[in-house]
Amino acid sequence: MPQPPRVKAAANATGQLSLEERIQNRAYELYVLRGNESGSEMDDWLQAEDEAREAQEQNARRR
Repeated sequence: MPQPPRVKAAANATGQLSLEERIQNRAYELYVLRGNESGSEMDDWLQAEDEAREAQEQNARRR
């Protein structure tokens, strides 16, 4: 079944996406990189979550 077009997440007032929106976008990217094959949604989400939290921690250390 064809997937509905992705709606770009709206940025918050500071122009930044929320953590959940960044995770969602990255999980979708991982899904697409796997060839749009279902069955690994949880793995994609967990990987995206790890990447987003690691990036957030790195940004916090830079400040």
